[in-house]
Amino acid sequence: MPFKTPSKTSEFIRSLLPEENDKDVFEVAKYAEEKTVPILLPETAAFLKQAVILKQPKKILEIGTAIGYSGTIMLKNCDAELYTVEKDEDCANVAKKFFQAAGLSERATVFVGDACEIVPLVKGSFDFVFLDGPKTKYPAFYSYLKELLSAGGVLLADNVLFNGMVDGSGEFVRKKATIAEGLEKYLKIVFADTDMISSILPVGDGLCMSIKKV
Repeated sequence: MPFKTPSKTSEFIRSLLPEENDKDVFEVAKYAEEKTVPILLPETAAFLKQAVILKQPKKILEIGTAIGYSGTIMLKNCDAELYTVEKDEDCANVAKKFFQAAGLSERATVFVGDACEIVPLVKGSFDFVFLDGPKTKYPAFYSYLKELLSAGGVLLADNVLFNGMVDGSGEFVRKKATIAEGLEKYLKIVFADTDMISSILPVGDGLCMSIKKV
């Protein structure tokens, strides 16, 4: 996969990462490369794997299934049930096939539709939420995701630095300003919330990890 390299930090981390040795994760990545489907950056995927191993969640909510790459990584590293939302029906169907091939179908429920319509209807409690859907909608999702998150639960949001447009370290692209503004708004909301402990990690395109206080 011809991954973009957001920074020297990303380049250095990738030089240290070992080759993927999980055949199911490898197959999804291979498909993504062949079909030019965007998936998590290698360093982001490595951190997601580590976060799931540390947390060992029982119930995961994911916004943005794509072809099931991040979902496969999460399910292969814990015993959780995954509930994941994807707007693109073709991508969702591919994800379902990969979950089935990996023997993960019984633990993976894929909802096909607009996350803006589905997220407000979700019920229950989740101890891990991975937010990787439409970036401009992150602020709108937040109140719902916080409510769904259990005490001590983790909310991990990807792409929060967005090619350096959010923190000013990258080139400003006017046609993508709305995305950067939405992400900055999300970060300000999360960090102002005293019910959450948040930090930004300059890994890949930027990750924001928030833990809901017990």
